[in-house]
Amino acid sequence: MAPPWSRRALSRLGVSMRDGVPPPVNAPTYDAVVLWYDEIATAVNEAVRSCAWRRLLGDRAVEARFTSRAKTVDTLTQKLVRHPAMPLADVQDIAGVRFEAEMTIAEQDLVVDEMVRLFEPCVAAVKDLREDAHSGYRAVHLWLRPPAGRVEVQVRTHVQAHAKGVS
Repeated sequence: MAPPWSRRALSRLGVSMRDGVPPPVNAPTYDAVVLWYDEIATAVNEAVRSCAWRRLLGDRAVEARFTSRAKTVDTLTQKLVRHPAMPLADVQDIAGVRFEAEMTIAEQDLVVDEMVRLFEPCVAAVKDLREDAHSGYRAVHLWLRPPAGRVEVQVRTHVQAHAKGVS
C-alpha cells in the first residue's frame, strides 16, 4: 500500500524540518510520517525474523538481534540540513531494520543473498560498507523500495557492530 501523501507533500514537510519552520497545511505531520515508517520497519523486521536463519548460522541464529525503528525528528532534521538538496521523499533510511549475528563474512554474504531473495523485486541496491564505513556503520545495507516507502536493512556481524564503539 502506498503512503497517504504524495512525494511532493512529503518533500514540503522535509523543507519545513530543514528550515526549522512549521509544516505547511498541505504537508503531512512528522508524527504521521514517523508512525507510517515505523510500521513499515516493523513489517520488514517481522519478515526478516521469519526466515530460517538457523539453516545458515546454526545455533548462533538463536542469538541474532533483530531491531527496527523510524528515524527520530532530530536525526532526520540533521540529515536534511547536511543534504539540503535532498527531498525527504528520497531519504533511504527513514525506516531502518538491523540484523546482527555472530557470523563470518562468508555467512554474512549468505544472509544478504537470502534477504535479497526475500525482498525482491523491492531491492533497489545492495551497499557493501564493510571496508569503507559510512558514519561508522560497517555493514551491508540493503535499500528496499516497496510501495509503502523506502527501508534500509543493515546486516552486521557482532564484530562490525562493536567496532569503533558503534553498537
